[in-house]
Amino acid sequence: MKTPTSKYKESVKELFESLGGYNNIEYFTHCMTRMRFHLKDWTIINEEKIKKDNQLMGVSKSIATGEFQVIIGTDVQSFYKDFCKINGFEEDGKNRSHLNAKQTDFLVKQSSEIAAMKKAHRKGGHHLTAFLSFIGKVFSPIVIPMIGYGLLLTIWSLLTVDWNGPKTSLAATSHFFGEFAEILGILTGSFTLFITIVLGYTVFKAMGGNVIYGLIIAIVLTAPGLINMGDVKVPDGESIISVYPGWTLFGKGITYPFKINYNGLIIPIIIVLSVGVLIERSCDRIKNSTAKMIISPIVIIGGGYLFGLFIMAPIGMLFTNYLSIGINWLSTHYVAKYIAMPIVGALYGPLVITGLHHSLTPIILQGQAAYGGTNLQGLITISNITQGVSTIAFVCVHRRIRNLKNVGVSNGISAIIGGITEPSLYTVNLKHLFPLIGCSIGVFSGSLLFVASNTFALQGASSIFGILMFQHIAPLKTGVITWIGGGYLWGTLSILLSISVAFSTTFILGKTKYFWNRSRNILLEDFGEDIEELKKFTKLEWNQKLLIEKNNNLEKKKTLK
Repeated sequence: MKTPTSKYKESVKELFESLGGYNNIEYFTHCMTRMRFHLKDWTIINEEKIKKDNQLMGVSKSIATGEFQVIIGTDVQSFYKDFCKINGFEEDGKNRSHLNAKQTDFLVKQSSEIAAMKKAHRKGGHHLTAFLSFIGKVFSPIVIPMIGYGLLLTIWSLLTVDWNGPKTSLAATSHFFGEFAEILGILTGSFTLFITIVLGYTVFKAMGGNVIYGLIIAIVLTAPGLINMGDVKVPDGESIISVYPGWTLFGKGITYPFKINYNGLIIPIIIVLSVGVLIERSCDRIKNSTAKMIISPIVIIGGGYLFGLFIMAPIGMLFTNYLSIGINWLSTHYVAKYIAMPIVGALYGPLVITGLHHSLTPIILQGQAAYGGTNLQGLITISNITQGVSTIAFVCVHRRIRNLKNVGVSNGISAIIGGITEPSLYTVNLKHLFPLIGCSIGVFSGSLLFVASNTFALQGASSIFGILMFQHIAPLKTGVITWIGGGYLWGTLSILLSISVAFSTTFILGKTKYFWNRSRNILLEDFGEDIEELKKFTKLEWNQKLLIEKNNNLEKKKTLK
């Protein structure tokens, strides 16, 4: 097999060696911008060598998830593939046949992601670490499809929203757009089903189970014979339990179990699938291979289905219902919404650093499934855009550090346009601290206006394009009314308020003595330029200096040609 040639060839080799090689790497994966390593011994890592690599943006140590994270940037997928190919790993963490005997033996015993995940789930005292790692693995594979889904859902929403009273939508006033909205409606409606079913794959994969079993359980629990919770009409004075259709298995008048369809029930389906993996592990203990082959599928699929139907369905129905009600209450209560939700928005940046932001995904999906929209998605959009603006504000404070512009501006734009904040966080905002503080203050302000105006959003893009996810009017089920002007207006104003406050705060904090001196030392170490020395140039002298350097560079290019 030929070794791949790529711009990352040397970097992946050096990173592999710096992390301790096969003897220290238990398993690894990646997210949107980072390689995430689970290592046996962190003390042998050559961190300085990693930081000096120009292809890498830095490192982050997540105690919460037990991960040593290497920040790559938006091209992380290519870097990940090269790391696997050049260092002899399969992309799922399994060993490769061309490895030498020593390497293969190690990988078979220790480096398999499946073995590591099982170990993490069995290990006492590390439940939080295992949970956070599990959440990341479950939702990371569906992030990109969800963005596409969100954009499609936005188009459908624009076609079907009543802009000026009943039956004033494009779909209602135009035959073409009406038919087109119906076509899109099938696509967007099916996507919630896709997310529920694909969780069968990601949950089983994350816990080291057979993904086929996971898919089957998820499909069975979303079968057409079961009824979606949103389709059940509850008369005044009745509870959902008293009217929900079900089987009268234990006699007439006793409705149990309920015919609950798991389509859109994100948290319950994850729990059921997790139980399915535990059942599979129990079946793995069967020693007779013939008996194991016959019994395992019946017990795993049947056990998962019955657990979901008889136990998790009623519990999940109540839990997810009241959880969504709680989030909705926090976001609509005339007092609580001004406190709780802005704090969530302000803390979203730090949550990304710790990896805890993944825990919001099931709540967002559940809220959208239950209420038709969520303001959590809007707060994330505000946070991501503001994160990029804070980075650019930092560049403005230290604009005479020329190499900083290349890093800061590009990473800031990545957050604003792409919604990918890790490059901004790890190269500037977290490193220098005051941009992160300024961002959080700005996001708090913008989130306060967003929530106060009763603006909601659909799951999807979390960048500048997230404006398209804002809903013109609050979903009916939330019980609130969006301020005059609509969600697009107030959502946009919330973003403008957030970035204005963040830019100003970041700029002011950057000029304070403490943060100025702190950043001066960091920039001197990173770029070899002293901002105090550069400040001594007058504006005219500085422009002349830049002109001379530009001419010198042109001369060098001519000489090379």
